[in-house]
Amino acid sequence: MRKLFTLGFVFIGLSLMGQVDDDIHYYTDSDVNKSRFNLALNLNPYYTDMRLINSDASNSLFNTYSEEFKATGSFKLDYGLDLFYEIGPSFHLGIGIVRAHGGYTWQDVVLDTLNPSFLADNEVDITMFSIPIKVNFTTRISDVFSLEVVPMVEMNFLDQYNGRISYNGNPDAPADSTFNLNNDLSKLNWSVGIALGGTYWVSSEFGIFARGSVRYLLNDIVDPDGYSWPRETLLNFGLNTGVRIRF
Repeated sequence: MRKLFTLGFVFIGLSLMGQVDDDIHYYTDSDVNKSRFNLALNLNPYYTDMRLINSDASNSLFNTYSEEFKATGSFKLDYGLDLFYEIGPSFHLGIGIVRAHGGYTWQDVVLDTLNPSFLADNEVDITMFSIPIKVNFTTRISDVFSLEVVPMVEMNFLDQYNGRISYNGNPDAPADSTFNLNNDLSKLNWSVGIALGGTYWVSSEFGIFARGSVRYLLNDIVDPDGYSWPRETLLNFGLNTGVRIRF
């Protein structure tokens, strides 16, 4: 009988030792299944200007040489969207699609060497589809605001290059005219850029962002193979603005 009592006390003691003292926590589906994806809708106002690769201005129908070259940029508006995956709280990787533009004016170019007084302006408008690959380095500095650095690489598919020749009202000059180089554009153009700014989080799922940005096309706009044209490229300064939605 004494052995039975002893075994009973040992069994009760072991049972008490096996009890868990921690409180039980319950998790909702939103906590367990939180998505790492977010969507960014972009609207980008910026100033775009033309740059010449290797100061190449003479390789064109314009009698305008590098030391005399003048161009002015213009203001444009891009729009598109990005899909980001949150690899970690401070590291997000994204890919997007953008309808992008470029524009500038060659000023006071000479089209006819026999009549050098006939100065013309060539106003250029360029459009393309771009696929940016972005890395978002983010630092949350409060419950509602995060600082962000967003470097990117873009693949650009140019589809339009329209020019307008204007003789600025000279009555003796030829009539104004237009042209396009749509069939002579580079098939693929790469660009690099970076944006610095932040996001204001209205809620845990919705934010508004604004960043200063710069973007530079690396290759010739017009395909240099078999076509006599200056080696033009684009340089953009402006803003990257929009909204972010977590889902």
